[in-house]
Amino acid sequence: MIQSKFNLGNQADPVLALAIHNGHQMPLALERYTKISDADRFREEDPFTGQIAHHFANHIIVESSRFAVDLNRVAEKCVYLKPEDAWGLDVRNCELPEPLYNDLLQSYTDWYSTLVYQVERLLQVHPFLIVLDLHSYNHRREGPDAEADPQIDNPDIILGRSNMGKAFYPYVDDLREHLDGKVLWDRQLDVRCDVKFPGGQLARFLHQRFPGRLLCIAIEFKKIFMNEWTGKLNPVLLYAFRNIFLTETIPWIERTLEHIKQQ
Repeated sequence: MIQSKFNLGNQADPVLALAIHNGHQMPLALERYTKISDADRFREEDPFTGQIAHHFANHIIVESSRFAVDLNRVAEKCVYLKPEDAWGLDVRNCELPEPLYNDLLQSYTDWYSTLVYQVERLLQVHPFLIVLDLHSYNHRREGPDAEADPQIDNPDIILGRSNMGKAFYPYVDDLREHLDGKVLWDRQLDVRCDVKFPGGQLARFLHQRFPGRLLCIAIEFKKIFMNEWTGKLNPVLLYAFRNIFLTETIPWIERTLEHIKQQ
C-alpha cells in the first residue's frame, strides 16, 4: 500500500536521502474511510521534500500520504485513527475494518524491511553511512492571513539530534554552523538544533538497528518556499533554498565521513 520511488543504484556513494512524508497518494481501499479533505492533508504533508532528496544519488521518496501510514511513528501509532493521533484533525469518518487496518500495519513492516535491506546493501560497500531524513513544517498555524509564527520558535532549518548518540552531536553542530546565516534572498537562514522537531521514529530505528554504522539526521525545512495554505510552490525560492542546502551539506558529508574513518 505504500508507494515509493527508490533510486539506490550508486553504491559508490555512502549517502541516503529519505523523504518519507513527501507523498499525497491515498490507497483506494482507504479513501472511503477518509474524512479529511485533500487540502487539509496536503497542508500537513511535506510536499516538495522529494525534490531535495532527488538530488542525492541514493534516495527513497515516499509517494503515499502519511495519512495512510506514517513511517515516522512506531507501528502502534502509524495509522491515524482518532483526532488526537493527527493534531486534532478529524481523519476518519468511521472505524477502519480490522483487515484493512492489518494490511496498513503490514505495509509499514514491509517498508521498513525494504529500508533495512537497502541500508545493508550500502553497508556492504561502506563502513559508515550518512542518512538525511528530510521533512518540512508549517509556520502559519493561525490562518492564511495571519502573521507568521514567531521566529524564536520556528527556525528556517531544524536539525534533529534526539535519536542519536551524543558522540554524533559535534558533526550535526558543524552542519548547523555551515548552514546558519547563509543568505536566502532577503533573509539570513536561521538554523538550529532540536527546536520543535528533534527527530522521530525513523532516525531512532536506524540508530538502534545499525549502532555505530550510520548517522541519521532529521532535517526540517520551514515552508518558506511555498504557501502552506494554498499549497502553491515558489519554484525559484525552492531552487535557491535547495542549492544552499546542497552546497553546504555535500562538503560537510565528505568531511564527516573522513573524520569518522580516521577514528
